[in-house]
Amino acid sequence: MQATIIQVPGHQRYINIAEVYCPPRCSLKSQQYHSFFKLLEPCFIAGGDYNSKHTLWGSRITTTKGRELALLIHTQNYSFLSTGTPTPTDERKLPDLLDFFVLSKIPPTSIDIQRSYDLSSDHTPIIATLSTAINKQKTPTRLYNAHINCHSYKQEVSNQLTNNWKFKTTEDLQLATARFTRSLKHAADLSTP
Repeated sequence: MQATIIQVPGHQRYINIAEVYCPPRCSLKSQQYHSFFKLLEPCFIAGGDYNSKHTLWGSRITTTKGRELALLIHTQNYSFLSTGTPTPTDERKLPDLLDFFVLSKIPPTSIDIQRSYDLSSDHTPIIATLSTAINKQKTPTRLYNAHINCHSYKQEVSNQLTNNWKFKTTEDLQLATARFTRSLKHAADLSTP
């Protein structure tokens, strides 16, 4: 296993960040993973190409190396984060999830993971953004939920829709569709406590 490690100051302690590469033919056991992660403890995030497959983090199959790593993650109470999508981009290979992050004593809610399509070889790189604050994502307005006042929603939609829409061109249809969608969302906002 190859890795590059840097240490950065965190909110309450230092965080060790490691970039990981495990060659595909290297058969690592749980003890070898444990020795590596011990170098990074107590607080770390280690991500990259583990070449370890397990359905736990989104691979389509489970390999021996993946089973060993999953066992260690479970016994040491580590966490893992992945994009949930296959990372190899080589069309000659069957895509699978090989790139992910293993972390210890870092709340998963403070990390955002994205795929990067820049400068990749046969894998789509993943990037983790670590925040000192919990990332709260605003849930999008749904047109229907358990708390909506259906009568109020129906009335709001009726009030906003008019009969003076014309559909002579493609642009007219696109404008009407956008207007209709905005009307539905606005009515949902007004009718949901």
